[in-house]
Amino acid sequence: MEERPKNVIIASAAAALGAVFVLAVFIIEFDINASDLAIKTAFYMLSFVLFLAVLGSLYENGRWPQRFLIFMQVVCAMVPIIAFMLEAMILLCSAVLVILAFVMIVFTSTHKAKRWIDSDRI
Repeated sequence: MEERPKNVIIASAAAALGAVFVLAVFIIEFDINASDLAIKTAFYMLSFVLFLAVLGSLYENGRWPQRFLIFMQVVCAMVPIIAFMLEAMILLCSAVLVILAFVMIVFTSTHKAKRWIDSDRI
């Protein structure tokens, strides 16, 4: 088993940063008297769980192949966009999460990362 490539480490850091960031923004923006509290909570928590799932899949015992991993990273990018369009997430949070998701996609799409994800990590 080879050690993790730097690209995968950077993608892991972006996923961890995304999870921490979305949780922090949710705590700051939380308003118990909001009329759309359920939908806002759902989008923030969905983004949080998706970033954590991608983070977990980037370690040695992750079971997702690279194609599915990239699909999940695209979902990580699409959820904040849809949430912003439905006015359930603020623009700054959506933009940062989309940028972090694209950083993850770029760094896990390399040949070295693909080889490690699909064969060397198990």
